[in-house]
Amino acid sequence: MEIGIITDIHSNISALKMVLNKFKKIEVDKIICCGDIIGIGPNPEETVQELMKIKDRLIAVRGNHEQYLLNGLPENIHDNKKAMSLEEINNHKWTHSKLSENSINFISQLKISNIIEIEGKKIYIVHYPSDENGIYKQHIKKPTIKENKEMFSRIDADIFIYGHTHTISINNENNKWYINSGSLGCPFKSNIANAGILEINKNEIFYEQLKIEYNVNEVIQEIKRLKFPFYKGILKIFYGNE
Repeated sequence: MEIGIITDIHSNISALKMVLNKFKKIEVDKIICCGDIIGIGPNPEETVQELMKIKDRLIAVRGNHEQYLLNGLPENIHDNKKAMSLEEINNHKWTHSKLSENSINFISQLKISNIIEIEGKKIYIVHYPSDENGIYKQHIKKPTIKENKEMFSRIDADIFIYGHTHTISINNENNKWYINSGSLGCPFKSNIANAGILEINKNEIFYEQLKIEYNVNEVIQEIKRLKFPFYKGILKIFYGNE
């Protein structure tokens, strides 16, 4: 079975469509999304609606940006070390205002985490591992295999799929896999949408990282046209565009 892996789409419909086209050509059986479908980018409603078309083949969980929509904005972000600025707050409110009732209902049905079994392999899906209080653990962009084991120490699974850091990280030891395919929708000075293909064939597990080119300049120009709250900061931080 072949499974498409995506995470951190962040309202980038252009990048998402290119990745889904690639998945269609490969004829993946399922698509796993590790959250942060919305936030940051210019097209939250279109992005959610595009994912909804996948229907039963999609297995998605909530990210922190979906939590902001459903549970309200937190006082602090980034491991509770940084207060959210007024511009950032207004940016989230702008994103939320663009979502239809249909899209909000779809997001509200997503679980925080999920465990599925495919061909005898347990797959744990989450945006990022959390402690017993539901607080995200330390943000590690490039964890070692030891750090991965510690991050997911409370979970029994064969494959751990997560996101949140926007950084590609693939670790494997004794056929136990830890996969972060990197952000699909926040390219930072590139024209690449990150994704992956997980193949499970009997007792064998294979992973292929995908780096799919798309017209990122169109997305940048759309952000500049909309001029939504905090757009200059988003262009600098997440697109590497001054």
